[in-house]
Amino acid sequence: RFYEALGLRLSDRSADVIAFMHSPHGSDHHLVALAKSSGPGLHHTSWDVGGIDEIGAGMKQMEDAGFSEGWGVGRHILGSNYFHYVRDPWGSYCEYSFDIDYIPKGLAWIARDHAPEDSFYLWGPSAPAEFVENHETEEGEC
Repeated sequence: RFYEALGLRLSDRSADVIAFMHSPHGSDHHLVALAKSSGPGLHHTSWDVGGIDEIGAGMKQMEDAGFSEGWGVGRHILGSNYFHYVRDPWGSYCEYSFDIDYIPKGLAWIARDHAPEDSFYLWGPSAPAEFVENHETEEGEC
C-alpha cells in the first residue's frame, strides 16, 4: 500500500473501486482519493472551502476559465460533504468540498468497506459515466 509510505491512512473505501485517504495528524475525511485502474494515477484531491456558496463561486470561476467539465453540486455519503468536481488538464479531478467529516489526530478511525450503491452520493446530478476512470493511465499521459 503505497499511500502508507506517504504517511496517509485509509478513511474508507468502496469495494475495490475507490479508496479515500486522510492524514494521521488530523484532517478531513479525505485529502486524496485513488480509483482502481491498470496503472498509477490520481482520481481527485479534495479542497475544503468555507461554505456552499464558495463551492458555487469556485465552480463559476473555473467555468469562466474554460474548465466546465466535472460533476456536482451534490452531497456525498462518505465524508458527508457538499461537493463539486472540476476536471483538470490531466484528466483527474479537483473537488471543492464543504462540511466534510473531520478525523482528529489520535482518533482510532476504523476504515470501512462500503458497497458502491450505498456510498456514492445522497443527492445531485448523476455522475458522468467515466467518473471513476483513470484518465492519466488510459490516455497515456502518466
